[in-house]
Amino acid sequence: MAARPRDRRRKDWPAGLREPRPSYFTWRNPVSGKDMPIGRVTLEHAKREAREANEYLLAQKPTLLEQLTGAGNTVSQLLEQMPVPANKNTAKFWRSLDKKITAAIGNLPCNSVTVKHCADLLTLETDAGNARTAQALRSRLVAVFSKGMTKGWMDGNPAEPTQAEPVKVRRSRLTLEQFKAVLARAPEVNEWLRGAMLLALVSGQDRATVTGMRRSDIGVEFLAVLRGKTKVRIEIPLTLRLETIGMTLAEAIAACRSSVRSLSADRDYIVHHAREFGNAPLGSRIHPDSLSHSFATARALAGLDAAFPPTFHEIRSLAKRLYLEQGNVDTKALLGHLTEKMSELYADPRGSEAIRVKIG
Repeated sequence: MAARPRDRRRKDWPAGLREPRPSYFTWRNPVSGKDMPIGRVTLEHAKREAREANEYLLAQKPTLLEQLTGAGNTVSQLLEQMPVPANKNTAKFWRSLDKKITAAIGNLPCNSVTVKHCADLLTLETDAGNARTAQALRSRLVAVFSKGMTKGWMDGNPAEPTQAEPVKVRRSRLTLEQFKAVLARAPEVNEWLRGAMLLALVSGQDRATVTGMRRSDIGVEFLAVLRGKTKVRIEIPLTLRLETIGMTLAEAIAACRSSVRSLSADRDYIVHHAREFGNAPLGSRIHPDSLSHSFATARALAGLDAAFPPTFHEIRSLAKRLYLEQGNVDTKALLGHLTEKMSELYADPRGSEAIRVKIG
């Protein structure tokens, strides 16, 4: 089949200029491959805009010398050099941040990124009501450009002088009375929820760690725990007792038992499905999101749905505060915190409880 003859009338048209309808012009961005509208204008006007766009792109393209020295490497290329975290959730979150960075400044050479570029990006997130995302985005920008400095692609870190709006934590803490109220309604939601709540409270662990606990992790004296987020290994005595509810860790584990008697090696989860649920067979792990959703349902049944109600994760802070009041447990070790700052964060009641003055 013969090639379509070239339209001689368009031989002097700038690259990318198109006329999909009579007197209506568009320009195709060679980087994204997308057509951008110019509008219903004269041919000369359309040619001028297309030439300006092509010249702008050409100016952004690094020279051979810049490519050899690394001075022309773009932010997108720098993002490709960043290490990938082992944790899937963290990796997914970083990818979402990198996508925002790429859309805003990905085509810029690293050395041409300014403080204003970074500040404008953070302002967009803050103005959209995403103050926490803006904080995370700033941290990511600082880390990415620090990598650029170590590679010799940048002379400074333009993200460091910026500031993200401080975020006020609005989620309320969970009190012991609220916990008991939700616990009482838990059997109405799921047969495994009550045991999961008790295990979380006595062990002081987060939802992912609780749902990942296996019966094979139970030893003669200790429950071996591997925190999914930090990979910290903790051995918790089975005799650990939370006095306010009169329960030991061994008894909390026992509260998770179900009618499923024989659990295979790949289905020996302490908190597990006791009935087939969708594609989840007997004895299989409860998804952490299912734990959160079920807790929220029981919380609503207990009449505790405020503007910013406490989530399942707040059981972890409640455990910290109850054990601190009890006084005989190393709560920093129990919760697997590596720093005093994080340990103190979980001890903060955020006004949900009065500060008790201890004497003697």
